[in-house]
Amino acid sequence: MFSRHRSLEITYVLKGEYEAITENFSHTIKEHELVIIAPNDIHMIRQNSREENVILTIHIDFSLFPSAMIGEIKHSYESIVCTDNNNFKLLKKLKIQIGKLIGVLLRGNNNLFELNTIMMEIINITSNNMQYPIEHLPLQSTHRENYIKAIQYIDSHYKEDIRLSDIANTLMFSISYTSKLFKKYTGIPFVKYVALVRVRESIESLLEGKKSIEQIADDCGMPNSKAYTTAFKELYGIAPSHYRKKFVNNIKFNEDKREQLMYLDYNQMELLQHLLEESENIIYENVGIKIKEKEGHILCFIKTSKDVRSTMTHCNDEIIIDIAKD
Repeated sequence: MFSRHRSLEITYVLKGEYEAITENFSHTIKEHELVIIAPNDIHMIRQNSREENVILTIHIDFSLFPSAMIGEIKHSYESIVCTDNNNFKLLKKLKIQIGKLIGVLLRGNNNLFELNTIMMEIINITSNNMQYPIEHLPLQSTHRENYIKAIQYIDSHYKEDIRLSDIANTLMFSISYTSKLFKKYTGIPFVKYVALVRVRESIESLLEGKKSIEQIADDCGMPNSKAYTTAFKELYGIAPSHYRKKFVNNIKFNEDKREQLMYLDYNQMELLQHLLEESENIIYENVGIKIKEKEGHILCFIKTSKDVRSTMTHCNDEIIIDIAKD
């Protein structure tokens, strides 16, 4: 399902692979790769297979920042794919910061200043992506502009009683042709897609816990709470009331109503371990060299090939490593 939101989104693949689709590119992101989604970009992150796939997603909502702190973000970000072959430096920088973020959360010391420092570093790193080439891979569809227009129309009118005829009139196609086109390129029928969009847009209100399920269903355009619950179960696997209760319990309190720390099971920790290790005491890293501090020692890791020679010299208080191709 296509999404569009005000936050900056960073999606990192912990296991498997996903397809990232935006208005400007379509690209498969594999294990330990990531995609940056700029605020307000229409996008979809979908699984490529039925195998187990796991992603870690970070959202940074700029609407919660004072305007004097972040300025104008409209043209500050671009959606971009980061892999070992494309935008490697950006990938490595973000992996280190994500590892630091996970480390702080798992330590449970609730150090908001440290968390804010890491998040601002992520904001700074991603805002500089203009210097990296963006992927301009076209969507595999000759009707791309048409269904993007349909998605935009639904995003703008989902609270209303929209019908397939409204989309057909927007695209100036027949209703039957629009129905076939929509199902072919989104994978699901129009009515089902609209219901899922409404559910997606209701999540923030649901987690705030201020409104009843009936009110939330009405606000997002669903005909009644029963239809809302059915669509919600299909998208998230559980009833909206259970989803809200689980979220509140996991984030704030445990069963004894005492504050609790983040908990991850063994499999989740295994998937995150490489990020934690990469973020530990990294002093410098690029494509061919990594320098880190460990137990009071400075370790330098250098990737070389057969046609590369290196020399190390001591000069006063400095150690100089010279790496050159023969």
